Amino acid sequence: MRRPEGLRTAIVSAVLLFVAAAGAAGQTVEFRRGSRGDPRAEQVLKRVLDRGNYQVLTRDTILAAEAVLASDVILLGATLRVEGRIAGDLVAVQSDIFARPGGRFEGTVAVLAGGFYGSSLAELNAPLVDASRYDYRLSVAGDEYYVIAAPGGRAALQLPGLYGFLLPQYDRVNAVTVPWGVDLQRGPSPWIPEAKARVRYRSVRSVVDGDLEVGWPFGRHRFVLNGGRTVRSNDRWANGDLESSLYALIGAVDTRNYYDARFVAADLKFGFGTRALWAGDVVLSWERARSLENRDPFSLFEVRSGYRPNLPVDEADIASIEFRGEVELRDWPILPFELELGLEHADADVAGDLSFTLIDAALLAELSTWGRHALVIEGRGQLPASSSAPRQRWRALGGWGTLPTLVPVDRAGDRMWWVGTTYRAPLGQWVGARWELVSWLQYAAGNAWADDDERPPTVHNLAFGLSLGPLSLAVYTAPSDDFKTVLAVGVERYR
Repeated sequence: MRRPEGLRTAIVSAVLLFVAAAGAAGQTVEFRRGSRGDPRAEQVLKRVLDRGNYQVLTRDTILAAEAVLASDVILLGATLRVEGRIAGDLVAVQSDIFARPGGRFEGTVAVLAGGFYGSSLAELNAPLVDASRYDYRLSVAGDEYYVIAAPGGRAALQLPGLYGFLLPQYDRVNAVTVPWGVDLQRGPSPWIPEAKARVRYRSVRSVVDGDLEVGWPFGRHRFVLNGGRTVRSNDRWANGDLESSLYALIGAVDTRNYYDARFVAADLKFGFGTRALWAGDVVLSWERARSLENRDPFSLFEVRSGYRPNLPVDEADIASIEFRGEVELRDWPILPFELELGLEHADADVAGDLSFTLIDAALLAELSTWGRHALVIEGRGQLPASSSAPRQRWRALGGWGTLPTLVPVDRAGDRMWWVGTTYRAPLGQWVGARWELVSWLQYAAGNAWADDDERPPTVHNLAFGLSLGPLSLAVYTAPSDDFKTVLAVGVERYR
């Protein structure tokens, strides 16, 4: 016999579905294309609109275990909890989908500017099409008439962030960096470019710098021109700007090296594919690099004797051509992965002061193992193909995000490699809790150096950690360094 709570859920679900379905009669959805959407998600939406047999849900809805939606469904600005079955495709725009145990999705689920929260006991017959990070907009154009607009659909000046002020950053050479910007969103007119202008105030250096970027999309490709003056780092791959700023402000731990750069660049970007996404760049650039001093700014605490020195760079002009390629197979059921390859070549006989060729690569893959457990495999490396690369192209290891037992930027060079394998085991969500507790085990190893004759020993790390939402706590040990052990607090890398 069904419990009273289940009966109540079924009744509420039936009422909500009846109200939603009754309100959906005669509802029409229009899609307005832009220049910066996700082609896979738009393909699902177009397929649903072309068939015309769709049901629109605009209110929070519960699909009980016995309930069936036999048509395609478009969820607009609402929350859908699914215990029953959806026979067609499901497209969610600015909406959240909760797949509960027993829920079945027989078509394709596409999420545009929303979220999908799955259960290991729910069934998806096709890989999720996740376009949640794209800025799709939803508006009401009239009675029972809704418009879904892809990003880049209309020309307009916009102030990003809070009245143009973006999230401040903190590091050991600038202290506080306060950025302000204005964006020009390109409309359908081909002659109007996209544009981004940024101005930044660097507090401890009392310097104002900035840059301008303009771009012309054509289909899924794009031509970009940008230039100006900024502060660059080749170590942003290990930690995001927010995480790095928090480490510097709280513990005087800065895992990046920085240099001042005046630059001009022309970038031709290509994009291909639907299920497998292919992207490529051809970049012609000129850069003038200058070293920055370590200013040893304020921090709440000092970990490992405080800030490390910022490494100097080769103060010279670099004129180079760069080729970059990226393939992303999110929907591959065997082993979804992202792979990046890059090659940069500079020739002083043609332009600039330095000659070098530098190759780099990065890999991120996730293998589902048992239930919702997963094995995450990632790696990154670079190698000079001819002569040594200048110090503004070096990469550093150390600290959270690479090898926590290693003092940040203690290993740096134009030759670098790092690999990490992490086994993640979710432990469930507490009653009423917003975040899920996840346990993980990790093995990581890496090295960085500037000369083969002075190659240091490889550093190995073993770790056990717990993550709750964006925060992680872990114990790391280095067998290669007499089992040196550290307790590390950081930001969840795979959230």
